[in-house]
Amino acid sequence: MLATGVLLAPATTAEPPFRVPDYVTDQAGVLSPADRARVEEAIDRLYTHTRVRLWVVYVDNFGWDPVAWARSTWQLSGFGEDDALLAVAVKDRAYAFQVPSSVMKQSAASSLQRNTIEPLLRERDWAGAAIATADGLDHRVRSAGIPWFGVLIVLGVLIVAMLGLWLWSRRRRRLRREAAFAATRRVDPADPTALAAVPLDTLDDLSKAIVVDVDNAVRTSQHDLELAVEEFGTAKTEPFKRAVDNAKTALAQAFNVRQILDDAIPETPQQRRDLLTRVIVAAAKADRELEAQRGAFAELRNLVINAPARLDTMTQQVVDITARLEPARRQLDELHREFDEKTLASVAGNVDAARELLSFADTNITRARELVARPVPGRQTNLVDRVHAAESALAQARSLLDAIDSADSDIRKAAATLPAAIKDIEAGIEQAGELLRQGDVPQAAELARARDAAVAAVAEAKRSGAVDPLGAFTELTRADADLDRLLAEVEEQREAAERLQRALDEAVRQLEAAEQKRSTDPAEAIRHANGAAILATQAQALATADVQNQHRSHFGGPFGGPGRGSDLGAVIGGILIGNILSGGMRGGFGGGFGGGGFSPGSFGGSGGMSGGGGRF
Repeated sequence: MLATGVLLAPATTAEPPFRVPDYVTDQAGVLSPADRARVEEAIDRLYTHTRVRLWVVYVDNFGWDPVAWARSTWQLSGFGEDDALLAVAVKDRAYAFQVPSSVMKQSAASSLQRNTIEPLLRERDWAGAAIATADGLDHRVRSAGIPWFGVLIVLGVLIVAMLGLWLWSRRRRRLRREAAFAATRRVDPADPTALAAVPLDTLDDLSKAIVVDVDNAVRTSQHDLELAVEEFGTAKTEPFKRAVDNAKTALAQAFNVRQILDDAIPETPQQRRDLLTRVIVAAAKADRELEAQRGAFAELRNLVINAPARLDTMTQQVVDITARLEPARRQLDELHREFDEKTLASVAGNVDAARELLSFADTNITRARELVARPVPGRQTNLVDRVHAAESALAQARSLLDAIDSADSDIRKAAATLPAAIKDIEAGIEQAGELLRQGDVPQAAELARARDAAVAAVAEAKRSGAVDPLGAFTELTRADADLDRLLAEVEEQREAAERLQRALDEAVRQLEAAEQKRSTDPAEAIRHANGAAILATQAQALATADVQNQHRSHFGGPFGGPGRGSDLGAVIGGILIGNILSGGMRGGFGGGFGGGGFSPGSFGGSGGMSGGGGRF
């Protein structure tokens, strides 16, 4: 019985884990009232500084592992991430210190146990061990916050420095971009070759600026056009109306291009450059055409306002040119004594022609004065025509007489430069022939006619150049100018066709991307399809505009009929989107969201616990 009692004695005196009722629980009776007050003061100080709650428990015996006893007590007490527990068994000379690792790392907790708690417990300084635990936690927690505060300060300084650097870099980029934009403003925006050297970002800025300029010009010109129609009628203002319509078309194209550039489908740098170049060139040409027509309208209005003064000036010109007729006749007689009839054939009838032109001008001046005396509001076209006819007749008469005055030097100069002129036009003939042999040349019929006219002019110059160098040189120069103009137009259209082909290639790429995405990502496929349709429509619209601008005088409508560009875009868009919607969306969406659950973490939460226990 005695042995049994001795063996069972620890179990009967051990204190099982329990829910801790207060911050200081002294079941072993080791604290005096003064000690308890000092421990509670240290615990309150810890909480005030760090918001960490320290719970101190004194019992006689644990009866089992100190750490296991402390953890069971922790669970029963419902402690959390801001709690710490110091449990001491005074008779067992055992203890346990538990604190979440988020409050104190294991290394710090071990150091506090080994260097502070255990030595004081060994000296049976029960209150001192609790106070030292509270102060150790206070010091460790607050000192652990200092590096973070310092890190925050350093990070703040770095952020401010980086922000300053970013603002400085942004300002430098803005200044460089503004300088580049100002330099680009001096480049001819209607020349694609000049735009090729402009950086892509600057080209983008230029496109936006020039579109704004054209938009403002259209608004102003629309008002001016209405005034012009009221004053001069629709026939006289048709070029002005055409310029306004062309500018509106250029604006619509620019907005379409901007939609393409700003969508989610990326373009290659070259494709982006081609689109921006087309916008800038088209807008610049439209702006210049508007400006020219507005200037022409201003001239018409000024003509009506200043008609009396202009008519007086032309009357004086009639008198002056009439006084030149007889001297020109005598000069022509002197030329006949030096050159034969064939050499002077191009100027022989100039005096008689000038006399007839003077009579025509005088008649129109008289009729114009009558119209000025009896003005009819809104019917000023007849007055304008009379003034222009008189001015043109006087200019021609003056030119005819000037030709007689300079005939001697012109004949000698034509005879000297005729061989070089023939060589130059023959080079143009060879270039035109090479283009025509390649086939598929824009304006092939016109180019062929101009080449044939140049061939005939060369043949005539070689045949009659010796006897009529002035006439041969004149015809040769006219044929050469016509041929050069057509060659330049053909080259420009070939370059436009290449840009158009690149745009169409991009549309094909978008189409292929739509086909690839139709089964895996229908929404993305539809975006690619829309992009392809927009690009195709844009390319066709740009091509149509080019042909309309360059061949308006040769064809009744572009490509043999109106509206082809929009039809093409609609057809492509309808086919692509229809196919994708009918094929790509029928399968629905496969798969689903994955499932799963979660299991609660181990004791102490995801952060774990620091501390330990042992004997002292």
